[in-house]
Amino acid sequence: MEQNLQPITSGTSHCAVDMRAGAFWMRNIANHPSPIESSRILIIDDSPVELFRMEALLRRHHFEALCCNDPSKALQILLTEHIDIVLCDWQMPKITGLALCQTISQSPAMGAPYFIMLTGRKDRADMIAAMDAGADDFICKPAASEELRARIQAGLRRLDKERSMMMRQQPLLLCGE
Repeated sequence: MEQNLQPITSGTSHCAVDMRAGAFWMRNIANHPSPIESSRILIIDDSPVELFRMEALLRRHHFEALCCNDPSKALQILLTEHIDIVLCDWQMPKITGLALCQTISQSPAMGAPYFIMLTGRKDRADMIAAMDAGADDFICKPAASEELRARIQAGLRRLDKERSMMMRQQPLLLCGE
């Protein structure tokens, strides 16, 4: 097990909690062999209860989840880990989900993950602000399990198509060149 990670069990969920810098970061450590199931999803929310709820929901659908309650730590994770999808709460102290979304969308070093804003805000202007900030999708809390699964899978399909197009655009290298 990685240094500084403490194993925990929550029902049938087996995770690890990162004790560094007081950040609450848990990592699903189950193995998932299929491409969709091995996709990495970063959940960012300042509420430990919401993190556990979302992680359990994703686990039921066989996704690997990394959970973080500190937006600054989330930025570090995005710089060092491969993340396919970010699920981010809007209302957080210090750095809002909206500001985090703008930072991620403007930083090529973070790998351009598919960004889903999760919020209790239901106003159309808030949805537009999130999309203008770089969010790819917007879901009002509490997120219904099947809706969240469908939106994540739609995001993964889009990422897969983008990666396929990039591969086709790469010049073909011949042996010996």
